[in-house]
Amino acid sequence: MYATPKFFLATLAVSVSCAISATEDISEAEKEALERISVHSPAYRSTGTKSTLLPIESPMSFTSIDQGTLQLRQADSVNRALRYVSGITPESRSTVTIFDQYTIRGFESYRNYYDGLPLQTNNLWNLYPQVDAFATESIEVLKGPTSVLYGSAPPGGMVNQIAKSPQGEQTTIGLRLGNQSLRELSLDTSGGNGEIDYRFIALARQKDGQQQTTEEERYTIAPTITWQVAAKTHLTFSAYYQDDPEITPSTPLPAMGTLYTAPYGKLDSDGYAGDENWARFDRTVTMLGYKINHEFNENLSFLQNFRYTDAKALQHNTYNQGLMADNSHLLRSAYFTNESQQGFVVDNQLAASLMLGQTQHNILFGFDFQTLSSDVSYGDTLGNDTPALNLAAPDYQLLNPETLPVDFYTEQHDIAQYNRGFYLQDEIEIDQLTFIVGGRYDNFYTQDIADKSYAGTEYGDTTTIDEDAFTGRLAAIYSFDFGLAPYLNYSTSFEPTPGFDSETNEAFKPTTAEQIEVGVKYQNTHQNMMITAAYFDLAKENVVVNTADFAKKTQTGEIVSRGIEVELNAQPTTQLDITANYTYLDMEITKNPLNVSLIGNRPVWVADQTASLWANYHIDNATISGLMLSAGVRYTGESYLDAANSDTLPSYTLYDIAARYEINDLTQLTISVNNLTDERYVGACYDANGCWMGAERTMEAGVKFSF
Repeated sequence: MYATPKFFLATLAVSVSCAISATEDISEAEKEALERISVHSPAYRSTGTKSTLLPIESPMSFTSIDQGTLQLRQADSVNRALRYVSGITPESRSTVTIFDQYTIRGFESYRNYYDGLPLQTNNLWNLYPQVDAFATESIEVLKGPTSVLYGSAPPGGMVNQIAKSPQGEQTTIGLRLGNQSLRELSLDTSGGNGEIDYRFIALARQKDGQQQTTEEERYTIAPTITWQVAAKTHLTFSAYYQDDPEITPSTPLPAMGTLYTAPYGKLDSDGYAGDENWARFDRTVTMLGYKINHEFNENLSFLQNFRYTDAKALQHNTYNQGLMADNSHLLRSAYFTNESQQGFVVDNQLAASLMLGQTQHNILFGFDFQTLSSDVSYGDTLGNDTPALNLAAPDYQLLNPETLPVDFYTEQHDIAQYNRGFYLQDEIEIDQLTFIVGGRYDNFYTQDIADKSYAGTEYGDTTTIDEDAFTGRLAAIYSFDFGLAPYLNYSTSFEPTPGFDSETNEAFKPTTAEQIEVGVKYQNTHQNMMITAAYFDLAKENVVVNTADFAKKTQTGEIVSRGIEVELNAQPTTQLDITANYTYLDMEITKNPLNVSLIGNRPVWVADQTASLWANYHIDNATISGLMLSAGVRYTGESYLDAANSDTLPSYTLYDIAARYEINDLTQLTISVNNLTDERYVGACYDANGCWMGAERTMEAGVKFSF
């Protein structure tokens, strides 16, 4: 069962060996052709430090994925983009498109960042803004606690989508077709006169969802204008509008029929537990922002990053209440959520550079503030007059929206959230040694006023969180002349936690986490190979735990995640480049006084091991010029069925292929196939009633015209 990871380790070792040997005698001409190592502009600000410190120089784990790679791998979403990144169990619900869900270093996350600011959500319901991968220049993944610069965040890390910005005179029109009735048309145009530059992005996409009767539809417009107000002042205005009339909600299936053989056999990968007459998810997101950067002099600068968000989402969906005695008929409840939210976030950064004796200090002082107002309506039949679905012979037109008693149980929520944070960071350079010392203070407030009704009886409650949190980071990295850079990192994080202790009746304090990470980075002198390796020990504390009957709740739990991550990016020749990674994760519940049977168990959604290998081969000769062939293999190890770890989900290995052909300087053709063998697998389970199938085979062909 564990032979597959050994294969990947062997492959990774061979790849490293080949890369090292091939680059020893590389020529000057080959150096000029290398493309694997990114070259950042002087205006670059790293996700990890909010400074100009490059990833290779940063004492933390960091991965970046460029736009070309995203398009080649069919990565329309963050979920898909993370398939070849170490430390991540991607696509926990790969058939669901209403949000991106993944785990970083074992800890679950739904939240992404866009151009350094959070995509705002109340993190309580179902309205999570998404930015299409086509509208991003790159996706940066920072692993480990990030609260010291960003405030409330899951402890495993963060994903930041870097927005496309004006890039000279260029226009690209793209067309994509594929199975599942995929049709996509895109436009990316940029221009200007150097003083005022613009970029305009538009996208229209329609396709069938993987689950039977579901559909996906998206329309995106994203204009950007950059104005050089003065020699040292740049002002950028941006807008982002996305209309998702049809996206796939999360409708779980039971383990019987997905993981286990039911009386009728097993469901195909397009299995569905919803209803065509009822199921829908309609979302619109509008974001308006600006970014102003002013350099007072070469040692002092100010950056203000602002964004306003207005979002709405209407969902009709079902959830299941288990199978009937025949193990074929699925009991269901129908529900709806109607959500809207408005808010803004602003991040102010004052950066100063100064010499104190022989020591260089790059000091960053920041203040950020965000506010969000949310309205939520919820209605649920609680199973009343909701027809069961026969999974052996499903009829997806059983529900009548006019007669469903979704008013049997209702909730109305008025949610207000505020957060302000002050942070200070000193980046200290002493010859080849770099220290990073940072601290942050957050004050956050949430009030949730709820009016509820059950079978005609009305009641309500108000939940308030008013807390403070301190987080910090101490890190150091030493860069040797020959490219080796060992580092050490200690960091902490927090997340506000709603609810009350059932014994003390006091509001829960923030959930906190701390991590120690030891790693090493190596970049050879020709800069065509980078190897990173890290060991981390990450503990999440103040976790809310409960008794099996939920009668008691307290905040005395702890979850520990320890692991090893290895990544390789190399271009041993001008024709071949490879990316490989491997992750081993040892994660367990270490404290749970209200349910001691769970101590030692691994949480759901988390694979014990992941690995991948991707290779691009550029064919450039007189017969065939401009052709690139690509292939990838990705392995996801075992995960657990439920919190009790009563059974495991089998590991799976998937294969992807792609090709890109440059017909001329203006025309490019691409084809790609994900899950080449159409492997049927269960992607993840939360419990025996909540499982999601893995992504089936997708085949796409595209053409881009540039002028």
